[in-house]
Amino acid sequence: MILLRLGWWIKGWSEDFPYSPSDIQRNPACLLWNGFSSPSIIPKSIVTSKEWIPPQNGALKWNVDASVNIASSSSAIGGVLRNCEGQFLCVFSSPIPFMEINCAEILAIHHALKISVANDGSCSQAMIIESDSMNAVAWCNNKGDGPWNMCHHLNFIRNIKKSFLNISIIHKGRETNFVADELAKQGLSRREEFIAWF
Repeated sequence: MILLRLGWWIKGWSEDFPYSPSDIQRNPACLLWNGFSSPSIIPKSIVTSKEWIPPQNGALKWNVDASVNIASSSSAIGGVLRNCEGQFLCVFSSPIPFMEINCAEILAIHHALKISVANDGSCSQAMIIESDSMNAVAWCNNKGDGPWNMCHHLNFIRNIKKSFLNISIIHKGRETNFVADELAKQGLSRREEFIAWF
């Protein structure tokens, strides 16, 4: 988390710095960059890493994730809301009852939508929600599908999709969902929900 925060600070301080915060966390040697390095010596893993893609102008994007620890019978969810410039608008990290991972992913999507609906500034804008669970995304987008014990949450999600002017729930791999993944993992050690607006 320290490396991630350091990466955010550097990106705000130096537009020329070529690495993302997640690059720094995966490979702290990025911090040795002196401003004159040749692109040819950038590690291959950095060059080929997938970056988070901002939404179109005027839209917002949630990245959500869930984490399940079978050994401790604990589950948690996390998410980050960003605008088209990549600025953080909201983050959440919360423990939830122990459940199967795909159900937890549904709960993460559900929670992001509940936060958005309660906020006047975000509920009127086009919105994308990205999850790394193909099952959860499919169940949220297809009427009648999904686990029976998640029907209440899925119906809420589907109804919100109808009432929002423009909302999309899509699947993206974990490599572009790094911040949400970290927030979900932090939630495993929390006793109550953490939420912050910026």
